[in-house]
Amino acid sequence: MDGAIEPAALERAAALLADSTHTVVLAGAGMSKESGIPTFRGEGGLWTTHGEPPMNQYDGFRTDPKRWWQRRLEAAAGGDQFGAAVGAAEPNAGHYALVELERLGAVRHVITQNVDDLHRRAGQQSLTEIHGNRLWLRCVVCQARWAADAFTVDPDRLPPRCARVGCDGAVKGDTVMFGEPIPPDALESCHREAQQADAVLLVGTSAVVYPAAEFPLIAHRRGAQLIEVNPQATPLSDACVAVLRAPSGHALPKLLERVQALTPGAAPSEGRA
Repeated sequence: MDGAIEPAALERAAALLADSTHTVVLAGAGMSKESGIPTFRGEGGLWTTHGEPPMNQYDGFRTDPKRWWQRRLEAAAGGDQFGAAVGAAEPNAGHYALVELERLGAVRHVITQNVDDLHRRAGQQSLTEIHGNRLWLRCVVCQARWAADAFTVDPDRLPPRCARVGCDGAVKGDTVMFGEPIPPDALESCHREAQQADAVLLVGTSAVVYPAAEFPLIAHRRGAQLIEVNPQATPLSDACVAVLRAPSGHALPKLLERVQALTPGAAPSEGRA
């Protein structure tokens, strides 16, 4: 069910984006769910069904990175529900609408809590993946990142080591584990964007997972206006000047159309789904 969008709320949201000089998006699991990727929390979520991973995941990696990698390679060989869903997923209309809003200048940056690579694949240019990317790898020392398919992992020499000259740090999956600090460069990027934002577009996020949920609050305390796109109410709903109570794949293309109408010289989007 797409949900009914209040016309007045749509117009308020479009006018705000058209007038904004630095809109930042916080995207959450709701966007991925619309592309067929199961959520972790909530009804039917992977953690709800199978239980949450241990809270000391990162300690386990640091204690025995070789064993962690052996398990990762075994899981990849055997297949897993989340991995299969990510592999089959495609960006949806909401992802493409954000790309078009960026092209118009109505969106300056996207902070995503999702690890599925769909924003990148849709074409988003200014992007911070605060929880990492499931299809990338990262050095735990210098924080260098590589697409997994561009990095050779020798199963006889685990854990793999950093490819940067002068750094011999262990390489792990880019996804942030329980107990692992958010990579400093990602955290710095999010704080910088929150400090510059005059509007924040909350898309498919529950607004309860920290530190990501902190950034709209930082911006709001500085006077930034909040817009929410979500079928469900969140702790930030009451603080929003406009709420589009619908999935992102339904609401964001409509929002894009209205912003285009308010933006002189804007070319119509291709309407990808």
